[in-house]
Amino acid sequence: MIKKNILGLLFLLSALCLFNSCEDDPYYDDYGWETDALCNNTWVDFYTNSNGYKCEQRLDFYNDHTGKDFTIIYYPNGMTDELKTSFYWDWEDDYFDSFYVEYVNGTDYYEDVRISNGYLKCVLNGDRVTFEPFYW
Repeated sequence: MIKKNILGLLFLLSALCLFNSCEDDPYYDDYGWETDALCNNTWVDFYTNSNGYKCEQRLDFYNDHTGKDFTIIYYPNGMTDELKTSFYWDWEDDYFDSFYVEYVNGTDYYEDVRISNGYLKCVLNGDRVTFEPFYW
């Protein structure tokens, strides 16, 4: 009988500890974690533009809410154009899964931006694009 009571008490204590461990960690910082995930990568996408030329686009985000967009257009004759544009960015919601980009010079705009499973997905000038981390 005493063994049953002790086992029941241990079970009750372990269940209470389990429920207590579900509380939010007060030291977990969603903003910092998501910002680091965005800013500690160079995001790259390879695509064909509306003129049929192959392009490479790299995005760098910085912790001070600035960034660089570096695009290379590859022409069939071996020539290339390199376009560099600066932008400002900020989180759009409290879930840190969407943000907006405001370009200093240029007309590109990003909509419906999501970071998930290691990819940066968005709508760029009406086309859905997916950037993946670029490792040097």
